[in-house]
Amino acid sequence: MRLLALVAICLLAACGTMAPMEELERKAFLTGDWSAVEARERMRLRQSMRRGLQCPSGYMGYCEVDFGSERCSCVERDAVRVALSRR
Repeated sequence: MRLLALVAICLLAACGTMAPMEELERKAFLTGDWSAVEARERMRLRQSMRRGLQCPSGYMGYCEVDFGSERCSCVERDAVRVALSRR
């Protein structure tokens, strides 16, 4: 019974709403603390990377796997060519 109650509480906590970005920015302007806005931007970046990395023209996706976690980013094509040509 306690396990069922614990699962229900966890599910309800996961359904909490996030503050809109405009509200986070407004609070940051008032307080000068931009950490919540930066955290939201990092979260959006991670979500977009999970959906598939879409790099702008002249860039390419580069992913590294380290201890089971994958990190991807966009890097300049020319920088990759230079790095590979030095080997």
